[in-house]
Amino acid sequence: MNKQEKLQLMFDEIYSLNICGKDPLKVHRDISKTNINSKVMVIAEAIAPEQVRLSGVNYFFKDGTIGNTGKSLEKFLNKFGYTVYPDKPNCIYHTEIVHGFPGYEIKNGKKYIRRPTKKEILLSMESEILQKEIEIVQPKLILLMGNTAYQSFYTYFLGIKPENNLTKEIGEISNTKVFRKYMDIPIIPIQHSSGANPRFNKMLQNEKLSILIRRLLSTL
Repeated sequence: MNKQEKLQLMFDEIYSLNICGKDPLKVHRDISKTNINSKVMVIAEAIAPEQVRLSGVNYFFKDGTIGNTGKSLEKFLNKFGYTVYPDKPNCIYHTEIVHGFPGYEIKNGKKYIRRPTKKEILLSMESEILQKEIEIVQPKLILLMGNTAYQSFYTYFLGIKPENNLTKEIGEISNTKVFRKYMDIPIIPIQHSSGANPRFNKMLQNEKLSILIRRLLSTL
């Protein structure tokens, strides 16, 4: 079984997984729009409500337009020669800690995307899907996008209880050039590129982080 066939089986498994409950709207991921040979893997929190969940393509809506999260992330990726656009050879590979859409919750009369619960994260880790994805794709660099990805990956994959908040961890890695590894793969946490996260735009100005990532990729 080749790499693409293995990954297609993983996508089928992801589609069948209902960690956050049954979701009649989700579709299969489109493997033809996935760079299975990418050197860079981005791991986010959970499936976004209106892009890959409905279109099968990460960061893009069904009509082919890019979402705000993808637009913001593109600015960061371009700093070291990568992109979210799936038809380009330098496209990153994207996945999640929780392979499901957690749904919405109402706070102060406003609707927000619900964050995955500890139980949903645990069930996701116990499914070993993410571990298998990493083994199949074999990236050379993993970017943990957002606090949930950072906290969960450090806890379940590295066996480390994070002491720093995400901003401080990014700052320390940028300044010291010291980072963790998993299966000899460098692990770099980054801010989530959601438009609601002002810390992401601040991170875009962190040239030390961009230089570190460029240097890592140049040696791979």
